[in-house]
Amino acid sequence: VVPDKIVQLSDLMRHIIYESDADFIPLEKEIEMVQNYIELQNLRTFASEKIKLEIRGDVQHKQITPMVFLPFVENSFKHGLKSGAENAFVNIRITVDKKKLVFEVENAKSSGSSFADSKYKGIGIQNVKKRLELLYPGLHKLKIMENEKTFRVILQIQMNKHATKMFNS
Repeated sequence: VVPDKIVQLSDLMRHIIYESDADFIPLEKEIEMVQNYIELQNLRTFASEKIKLEIRGDVQHKQITPMVFLPFVENSFKHGLKSGAENAFVNIRITVDKKKLVFEVENAKSSGSSFADSKYKGIGIQNVKKRLELLYPGLHKLKIMENEKTFRVILQIQMNKHATKMFNS
């Protein structure tokens, strides 16, 4: 088990170091990074049964800008599972069709925590917003919603010529 987790950590670090500078990477790699992150977080939490990742649609032969999901996933673990929220959960859904990609993450939060109270005050999310504006101008919608019990992010990206590029060339 430990060697497998070391490989997952290595894959995650390699992705962050070597692929985060690229404008676009295969969507499959970005999803694999999220899966590795979840597996590593499962080592630190007793609530692994409360973590759900659902992938719908065909993710092959599509591209996305790297590191667009991870800041939201990290926040969901920080504010959802580690915040002391009652009935803590993290639900992640990635839905892909021919025209768009929808990434959703929702987590429970403790009654006293606020996303704005974070030590880094949303630096990762601000970086994602800037990257989306640069690489998907007019082709994305980002909604961030918060109430007393949950925090939810919905990111829609229109599939353009970059996102549907075939890898056969």
